[in-house]
Amino acid sequence: MQQRHNAERDTVALFPVPHAHHTQPHAPAPHDWPAVTAAVTHAFQPIVQLRTGRCHGFEALMRGWDTAGFSTIAALLDAAHADGWLARVEAALHAKAIARFRGLSPGPDVRLFLNVDARLIGTTDALVTAAAGQPVPVVHEISEARPVADTAAVETAIGQCRASGIAVALDDFGVGFAGLKLLYETRPDFVKIDRFFVAGIDRDLRKRAIVSYLVGYAHALGIVTVAEGIETAAEFYTCRDIGCDFGQGYLLGRPVTDPDALPRTCAVAETLNGEDRRQPSAARTRLFEVMDPIPPLRVDSPKATLLEYFANLKAPLAVPVVDAARAPVGLIRERDLKPFVYSRYGADLLRNRSNANSLLDFVVSCPVCDVGTPLERVVEAFSEESASDGVLIVESGEYVGFLSSSALLRLVHEHNLASATDQNPLTRLPGNAAIGRHIESLLDRTDEDHVLAYLDFDYFKPFNDCFGFRQGDRAILMFSERLKVLAATHNGFAGHIGGDDFFLALSGMAEDAARVRLIELIERFRSDAESLYDAATRDSGFFLGKDRDGTPRRFPMLSVSGVALVVPAGGRRTGLEAIANAIAAHKPAAKQSPDKLHMFRS
Repeated sequence: MQQRHNAERDTVALFPVPHAHHTQPHAPAPHDWPAVTAAVTHAFQPIVQLRTGRCHGFEALMRGWDTAGFSTIAALLDAAHADGWLARVEAALHAKAIARFRGLSPGPDVRLFLNVDARLIGTTDALVTAAAGQPVPVVHEISEARPVADTAAVETAIGQCRASGIAVALDDFGVGFAGLKLLYETRPDFVKIDRFFVAGIDRDLRKRAIVSYLVGYAHALGIVTVAEGIETAAEFYTCRDIGCDFGQGYLLGRPVTDPDALPRTCAVAETLNGEDRRQPSAARTRLFEVMDPIPPLRVDSPKATLLEYFANLKAPLAVPVVDAARAPVGLIRERDLKPFVYSRYGADLLRNRSNANSLLDFVVSCPVCDVGTPLERVVEAFSEESASDGVLIVESGEYVGFLSSSALLRLVHEHNLASATDQNPLTRLPGNAAIGRHIESLLDRTDEDHVLAYLDFDYFKPFNDCFGFRQGDRAILMFSERLKVLAATHNGFAGHIGGDDFFLALSGMAEDAARVRLIELIERFRSDAESLYDAATRDSGFFLGKDRDGTPRRFPMLSVSGVALVVPAGGRRTGLEAIANAIAAHKPAAKQSPDKLHMFRS
């Protein structure tokens, strides 16, 4: 009890008491706010690294507001705001949360996530915190659910937090007021994706597409992502595979008010990862091969450490710098230290303990990307930064290695060469090898349905013979563009087997919905193809050509037939050869079907 009392007594208010022009501090308040804050307690909910199961942090969630006479947390904060007490109430509650968190001995690198009311940003003289100077790494969560102050005020607040060693998260992202503009301009340390986009994400293609974009965009800016509201194993796997760094939700741990101790790992996440037998992607494996796992320096290391580090002739030209939680802070480059090393008193200044003993003065910014970030976005992040040293690679928010500019160029060259080798020169769609790899990756994903469709033209050879190869190429390009759009808008995969044969994969889509999309594709191409004929042929509805034996005959207008194999979630998986044989066996049924589509289940 004495330890808790001292912790609360020594903390500094998160927001200073506003000046008189903001409130009337001597006016009586309708509520007894010291008594209210004394009645409120906190529960702690884990925030878990999805790929390792380690508890990276805990969010402090208020409890006991009902015993204090309020219907919701929002009602309590609204009343405090109306009384002019919001800043002081927030500071007192933060102090209680920190004191309780310290008493549970979470570990020196486990973060405490504290909610900050967005109305306070810019309304006081400075955004200072109860966490300043405390041995608890804190993340301030600014909810996007309320209108935030102007972007400049948020940027200033984030800068002040970082100067005090406090990270910042945008909470409830995606359903609030500010959106991508605030994310871009403020560059917080974390972005918490709202539970609306996570609920049922394994069954909703649109949610998957949106979250995938948000994760890629955040990673390109060096921002760590947290998926809120994970409640099922399918949501866990989907968020993890999309690239979310951390997760939070009832599946991973409910908020607890009176734990004996906070867990270091999440047993559920460890079990789910252990049961997942899928192999890492080739791109991910190659990235680990070419990046340099340079041991980082802690940002709170003495400055003299730099002299010892770069005195080693084998030391790299730049060293990554991380915080206590191994989150990257930036780079320190040897060339920036030359003014100190070669000046008369420079080395003595670095060794002088009376100076601020932190490496932060020498850190330069460096783009940060997750190991799961697509290569194109890694290149974008590298290109957007003024520094050309390389990219810091993280996994679940923690530093794992450094990708130098030369290694990045090598990856880009390999990627371009592989794409050119396995890409149809006419349609620019992936070819057979890429199609095979994609099918194998889908067969490993047993947590959702997949539809594998083979599509080919009807009577393409006589059309080509009659109207020429140029018209044939136009037909192929016309269909391939339709196919690309369908794949892009439904998180699918489109490939060109060769000639007039195409492939399409749709994952996480119900069988009936996939049927509708495929029939739409077939009908639209039938309509598009009419533009390839002259008016007389369109009016007659057929063209004259020769069959394979050279016999003249009438042929219908150009169309597409499709065979679609439905691979249900949890169903038995077969090999590529078995799939190809099964699809080939059903091709006659597709040609004879009135809607030119035949679907069957594995």
